Amino acid sequence: MTSCLQPLLRENMFWDAEYGAKSTLTGIIGRMATYSGEVIDFEKALNSGIDLMPKNYSFDADPLIMPDANGMYAIATPGRTRYNVS
Repeated sequence: MTSCLQPLLRENMFWDAEYGAKSTLTGIIGRMATYSGEVIDFEKALNSGIDLMPKNYSFDADPLIMPDANGMYAIATPGRTRYNVS
């Protein structure tokens, strides 16, 4: 085996999974803070109860947020949009 492949073939193949998960959560926290105008930390985000998963995995499934009668979507407004965070 060549030496350039050694770092890729470690015993634990998922050594950067935690880094990836925290990086993704950082992006979600940024969105939550921007939409709400609140300071959101890791614990608040993890305990927020927000579910970003679709209810149904199907091409014909309705999205979680639907447009109003004029075809417009609700706009998140800092200071008005609230998350159930403790």
